[in-house]
Amino acid sequence: MDVFVHRFHQFLWALTVLVALSIAAIAVLIPVNLVLVKMQWGNLWWLHEAVEYLLYAGVFLCAPWVLSQDEHVRVDVLTSALSWHAAVRLKQLVDVVCAALCVLLCLYGVRMAISEFQDGTLPDKDLRIQTGYMMVIFAASFALLAIEFLLRWRRAKALVTSGRRQPAGSSL
Repeated sequence: MDVFVHRFHQFLWALTVLVALSIAAIAVLIPVNLVLVKMQWGNLWWLHEAVEYLLYAGVFLCAPWVLSQDEHVRVDVLTSALSWHAAVRLKQLVDVVCAALCVLLCLYGVRMAISEFQDGTLPDKDLRIQTGYMMVIFAASFALLAIEFLLRWRRAKALVTSGRRQPAGSSL
């Protein structure tokens, strides 16, 4: 299981690097496009819509990595008022519920992707990427999130069974 966890987190890191590279490309291409327009040499007609697609993909594909780094937004008002053991149990419950919700959203995304591919749906844009591919990204993201929530549950379970407390300031 440790090998799977390690490989999974390597995969999430690789996705994050790809998204970071796409953001770097956006940061370079926007000024290039501006120069092309100002010099009247043409333009990168596809750039604005490519940025939309890349941001969509980036947000969904980086969400599991953000969760794995425990850098997501959360408010620990309730867990901070509970005993350590009760807080860990509550976090485990939340992780299981979130994993279940992610599985449902993944299934919905798969269903939508199949439907979009069958219909051959294309957006009303100049840069036309079949809508089914966007739904595949949606479904894949929620599958990865479900896995990460289950891994978080597993880490919390290991803490409870070992009786070890985490250092102050760290979370599960």
